Parts: sequence; C-alpha cells; structure tokens
Amino acid sequence: MTNLYVTTRVLTVFGTIMRAFWEQVACRICGIPVEDARGFKVSELCGHIEHELITNKKQSFLVCWLPFTMNFILSCCFLLSGAYRVVYIGDVKTITSWVFLWLGISFAANCVPSFEDVLSFKDNFYNSETKTIVKIIMAPFFAVIYGFGVLERYSVTFIISVIFAIVFPQIANTFFPVVTIISQMLG
Repeated sequence: MTNLYVTTRVLTVFGTIMRAFWEQVACRICGIPVEDARGFKVSELCGHIEHELITNKKQSFLVCWLPFTMNFILSCCFLLSGAYRVVYIGDVKTITSWVFLWLGISFAANCVPSFEDVLSFKDNFYNSETKTIVKIIMAPFFAVIYGFGVLERYSVTFIISVIFAIVFPQIANTFFPVVTIISQMLG
C-alpha cells in the first residue's frame, strides 16, 4: 500500500512539494521544531514533513488548516482555467489547459494534513478542557480532515481530486452568477 501512496505523491509532485512547504511554514510560525523537512520519503509520510509533537490548540489548528487551505485555493485557481477549458468547454488541444488541469488535481490531492496531525488536532480540541461551543465550531473542519486523512492513507484522495476536477466547472458555473447578483445588489 505504501508503494501506491508514494506513486500518487510522485504523480502529484507539485501539490506534494507545496503541502510540505506549507507544513514547514506552519511549523515555523508555531515554533515547532522540524525533524525531517524532506517532502519525498518512501513511507506513509511522503509529502509531509516530520516535526515534534504538537502541544496546543493553536499549533494543531494552524498545522492542519494552513496546508489544507492554501493547497485548496491553489487547486481551485488552476482548475478554474484547466478543468473549465478541458472538461466544460472541451478544449483538449491546448497544452496549457492540460497542465493547469494536472496542477489543479495535484494540489487538490495534497490538501489533507498527515493522519498524525489530525489525531493531535483531535487530542487538543476534543478533550474535557475544551468548551462545547469550540468543539461544535471545529466539528465540520475536523470531520473533513479526519475523513480525508483516512482516505489519503489508501490514495483515495487522488481519485477524489480527479472527480473534483470534473465537477468543479459545474460548481463554479453555478456559483459565479450568484456572486455577480450579490455584487450588483451591494453596488
């Protein structure tokens, strides 16, 4: 199973590198010492950096949230062009459209934090010391990262990112008229 996981991380090389970069940035912001900053290892931590244990809620949230959010935003940006042109319009002749589609899939496949980081998030936020309102607010984010963290161990996130790339133009096509209407109402 590790070989399949490492293979999908190599296929999505740019997303893998960026996730490791964002994890490094989050660790630097939180002051968490990094043990191994290599993005590519032949293990279940391929695409992740190895760092010391996370000790508080701020560190847990930032180490999980920053890489997830930044890679998701990058994925959407590239899919706006690549997936929209290839999937929605049908422009299969332009090489840049294919490259942007691949980059969008690459970033989407590498959004999820490592499973160890997800478990530290759970330990820090879902204990007896945390207020119930904080648990409720964090529940949707935790559900997403926990569910995808489990799926990433079996490389299912790669398949989900391909499906997301196919569906994304339809979502964007529905969402953009709403943005236009809201901006006209406000302006």
